[in-house]
Amino acid sequence: MINPQQFNPEALIVARESRGETQSALASAIGVQQGYISKVENGIYAPSPEHVQAMGAYLNYPATFFYESGPILQGKSGCVYHSKRKTVPAKILNRLDGTMAVRLINARHLLNGLEMTQERSFHAMDPDEYGSPEAVARALRIAWRMPDGPVRDLVRLIESAGGIILLSSFNTHKLFGMSQWTTVDQPLFFLNADIPMEDLRWTIAHELGHLVMHSIPTSEDIEAQADGFAGEFLAPRRLILPDLKALSFGKLPALKMHWRLSMKALIKRAESIGAIDRNHAAKLYKQYSARRWNFSEPHTLPLEQPSLIRAAASVHFQEHGYDVKELAEAVRLSESELVGDFLQETASPRTLSLVK
Repeated sequence: MINPQQFNPEALIVARESRGETQSALASAIGVQQGYISKVENGIYAPSPEHVQAMGAYLNYPATFFYESGPILQGKSGCVYHSKRKTVPAKILNRLDGTMAVRLINARHLLNGLEMTQERSFHAMDPDEYGSPEAVARALRIAWRMPDGPVRDLVRLIESAGGIILLSSFNTHKLFGMSQWTTVDQPLFFLNADIPMEDLRWTIAHELGHLVMHSIPTSEDIEAQADGFAGEFLAPRRLILPDLKALSFGKLPALKMHWRLSMKALIKRAESIGAIDRNHAAKLYKQYSARRWNFSEPHTLPLEQPSLIRAAASVHFQEHGYDVKELAEAVRLSESELVGDFLQETASPRTLSLVK
């Protein structure tokens, strides 16, 4: 077996999967047999520096990525909260799982050594102890000192607690987002940039529910619990109930813009808190479907742009003297991927206050 402080087999696995490549394709590209790649990924062989360079060139990762220390493959939490979206092909899931594992490495290196100014912190809250997922949501709103009413900028709220939010095109509409704890108890939310903001907000809240409530395995329906948490966190029953009583279809657009929830989510919320009965909800869903809004709702919410990662990069560029090539090497990415997908755009002055 190879020394784990040297070449890391798990790094090759996630690098390959993040690119959607098979062992045979990688083997062909670098001129070896598939069995060789299999043995490298299983820790039987340590590849030569020449093979590592060839792997990196083909998969578009710097050679240093493959020498990442410590375990990389960890448990993952995916947000697939609609039944028809549970049929995500395994190839797509493997690619996105691999990409998220890579992003955890990138974020850890980018934030290493930076002192983050956090207004809030994440908490572990057992729904059995609090009585229900909704009670957990109410307790977290209090702990985070959130004012009554809609959550105006959920992304900013999550980042104020140290959460890392990254947007990237998943090249599929069957998966909205994923979340996972980093090795420093800082969660990463990996979100599909192709999804409307109103759906991303529910995804973030749903994943927040998983992170807060499900650190210990449970036999309960954790997806239903995460949805219960998300509804109460984004739209507390005592606050939204007056708006949803005797809900009419014509009120949905205005309520969407106020509560920053999709119209479909508002119908579901109205039924779940008893503001309307099942028959009333069915009529609203029928009107909704007749307009084909399942495929594209009108009145899309403006994007809540993540800023923490770009703020951290700005500190490295402006205060630590890094150039793009050096920062790409430090976070284990190619220059093109660092700028094009990981950072996306330059941080604004406001975001620099998040990181010292």
